[in-house]
Amino acid sequence: MNDVSTQTIWNPDTGITDLDADPQDLSTSQIPGIKAIWTDQRQRLKGSAQLSDFTEKLSREWAIETGVIENLYEIERGVTQTLIEHGFESELLSHGSTNKPREYVIQLLRDQKGVLDGVFDFVKSDRSLSASYIKELHAALLRSQETTEGLDSHGRHVNVPLIKGQWKTQTNQPVRAGVTYLYCPPEHVGSEMDRLVAMHADHTAKNVSAEVQAAWFHHRFTQIHPFQDGNGRVARAIASLVLVKDGLFPLVVTRNQKPIYLDALEAADRGDLKQLIDLIAKSQITQFRKATAISEALLVEEDVAAALGGLVRAADKIAADKLQELRSVFDHAQVLESDLESRLGAIAPDVETALKRVLVDASAFVSRSHPEETDHYFRAQIIENAKSHIGYFADTGEYRSWVALNMRWSRRGQLVFAVHGIGKPFNGSLICAPFLEFRDTDEEGQTRMALVPVTEDGFVFFYNEEQERLLSRFVPWRENVIKVALKELTQNL
Repeated sequence: MNDVSTQTIWNPDTGITDLDADPQDLSTSQIPGIKAIWTDQRQRLKGSAQLSDFTEKLSREWAIETGVIENLYEIERGVTQTLIEHGFESELLSHGSTNKPREYVIQLLRDQKGVLDGVFDFVKSDRSLSASYIKELHAALLRSQETTEGLDSHGRHVNVPLIKGQWKTQTNQPVRAGVTYLYCPPEHVGSEMDRLVAMHADHTAKNVSAEVQAAWFHHRFTQIHPFQDGNGRVARAIASLVLVKDGLFPLVVTRNQKPIYLDALEAADRGDLKQLIDLIAKSQITQFRKATAISEALLVEEDVAAALGGLVRAADKIAADKLQELRSVFDHAQVLESDLESRLGAIAPDVETALKRVLVDASAFVSRSHPEETDHYFRAQIIENAKSHIGYFADTGEYRSWVALNMRWSRRGQLVFAVHGIGKPFNGSLICAPFLEFRDTDEEGQTRMALVPVTEDGFVFFYNEEQERLLSRFVPWRENVIKVALKELTQNL
């Protein structure tokens, strides 16, 4: 039996294990939609400055955050955005914006970005993943890092020389919160890594969904912990490789997501890989939202060129049959809207009862948009919420609707779930983006409005999702939004 102060991550009786459940059951419903739409968009944007700029900024973000969550350095959030926008130059790191020497941090960032750039090249070359390439990744990631933390014979923390691009020769047993974590011992690392690569090749041959492959590889790799240091960075690089190879985005885990990320890895240690899979899928949605915005400028140029040359409009480039397939997402939207109408209707009486404690004739009721009559309501609020709070381009041209919980007391409030396109032209995806709005009338009879966001992530869904799986994904998101909104309402009575 293990001592209570130790936790065995790698099981010496079994070594790493294959997937514990049917890969289809573990897969997420949104990934096929992201993959199909991004593949189409990427083809249209091929060779454009917009695509190059997006890829460059994505690589910079990945490089920064993969080191931040490993505590290699700290970088202020505002400076992080500057580095993403303008590149890795030491003069952009002002005094006090990082806790390590500026040149050292910049070199680490360049090394890490170079690795992700190398991953894109690796995918283009159509090479097969191997243990030797994983060693190459490690050496490149840690090129500018000469030492790592170790323990001497007296148990004291000391800096020891870092071995790069080679499997570990001594045990690495990190201690967190008083618990010592036990990984694969050095003598088994080589054989375990060979098994890991072979199992991954089998998953690829069986067309296991990319998010499942990436989560499984990431977790089993961390169970082995094959290197002296840098295992987390290598794991995220390999997970990114798996995703990019399948036409998706690299795995960006931000500092804000670190607690959720660590919880997901711990759940995987207990045999539950789904949390890590869902985190990876969520990261893909985030990057998809950003990617849909990059075609805006290019499409404006295309439309101008089309008008000048008497060519067909950019939207007409989509074949009629394909457009009809993409519009099947509208059916999904109506299913979600009906679900929202029912759920908000169920809680409206309780909300009204609470409001009547403030004002006796208060009320709460649900309303839903009607096509071409009221579906244009909230357009300004939708655009503000999309631009300022969630971060995407809101397209209300192809589809727009909303469901609202209306509240009347001494104030007026509305919890609005708006559904519309994300990105332009219409690509077969829609987003449900909720917000709270409060309206007050001052002594002079002027109405003041305040928009309050209730989520950092809108709910993005796709034309090729199965409705049953879509609803199972939507319901917990919807419930969390309602919970947040009711707490916000409580503070605004």
